[in-house]
Amino acid sequence: MKKIFNFALYDFANSAFTTIVITFIFATYFAKQIAPNPILGQSYWGWAIGATGVLVAIIGPILGSFADKKNYTEFFIKLFTIMCITLTALLWFSKPSEKYLLFTLIIVASANFFYELSLIFYNSILKRISDSNNLGKSSGFSFAFGYIGGILILIICIKIFIDNNALPFGLSKENSENIRATSIVVAIWYLIFSIPFLMSLKKKINHNIEVPSNNIKKIKDLIWDKGLNNLGKFLIARMLYADGLNAIIVMGGIFAVGVFKLEIKDLLVLSILMNITAFIGAIIGGYANDRFTSKSVIIFSLLGLIFSSTIILFIKTQLLFLIFAAINGFFIGPIQSASRVFITKSIDQNNQASGFGLFALSGKLTSFIGPLLVSTITYISNSQRIGFSSAIILLLIGLFILLKVKKN
Repeated sequence: MKKIFNFALYDFANSAFTTIVITFIFATYFAKQIAPNPILGQSYWGWAIGATGVLVAIIGPILGSFADKKNYTEFFIKLFTIMCITLTALLWFSKPSEKYLLFTLIIVASANFFYELSLIFYNSILKRISDSNNLGKSSGFSFAFGYIGGILILIICIKIFIDNNALPFGLSKENSENIRATSIVVAIWYLIFSIPFLMSLKKKINHNIEVPSNNIKKIKDLIWDKGLNNLGKFLIARMLYADGLNAIIVMGGIFAVGVFKLEIKDLLVLSILMNITAFIGAIIGGYANDRFTSKSVIIFSLLGLIFSSTIILFIKTQLLFLIFAAINGFFIGPIQSASRVFITKSIDQNNQASGFGLFALSGKLTSFIGPLLVSTITYISNSQRIGFSSAIILLLIGLFILLKVKKN
């Protein structure tokens, strides 16, 4: 149980980065105070995040195969975590001026690059810390713990640094010092709560295991057997629905601000609702995963997400948006958790890093398509609603391909 708790605590730690920097506070700060306008801000932000996805897709599988062969999984988790934390702290220097636009995009993209790489090796640990009968519950618990972390860090940042006239540490709202300080808070949070997991990591010992010297051949053998095997088909399906999911998560905060005129403090309500429902969804999905199959959980959740996201395109009021965004959160949790379990069950222990390198590839090779599609269509149509609809199309295509994948 201690291993599972430490594993989940790392999710609790890194959720601060995605919640504060990528999705809510820093994303909206960039769009409203650094970029020329919110529409260009959404476009630039999406392009930067998308570019890191391409790099992770290229490097991830090779690093995963290398880590399996050289037993470097633990080293890479620690290295990439520290790099992400350090770069996040540097966002303190991103002042509210177009002069800092390129600097901010480079730092955010670099931090996200190392964050995504760390997840490859973090995910590959799941099979070590949980038995096969509880993989769904263990994965769901860690995701749920991450959502709680997202709620807590957002409450702290907004109540203490954003919606507060008596700012701590001598900070002022001039030059958005209070908003920029949240990057330091995230870095400290990320470091402190990741320590138990990082300190618990021990190298696995492989006895007499033959590992192919050709990393590319090893990767190919995992997904190809006289044609694309079941794992390969799943990765293609996941590639597409993850693109849509990524676009919803990355662009969600900017979409809420631009279309429904939410202020930063309103994002607290949005995040709390989505994280609470995602927490519930991850827990329920974890039990359903062990009771039924990963594929069944993903299909049900994709159908729910497609329905609620489509409704969001047509509603007009903030209240209805918050309700359906919360419903979105409920379905996002199980999709992420069940996808991780599908890979874990499909690959043997000694190829987990390679498998999750491919998992990262399936999520990142075309991850630029989601944010890029939303950003570009938003730019061309001059409508954030029309731009956001492209994320739903990606979810639908991924669902269609998933229906052809065999249960594991």
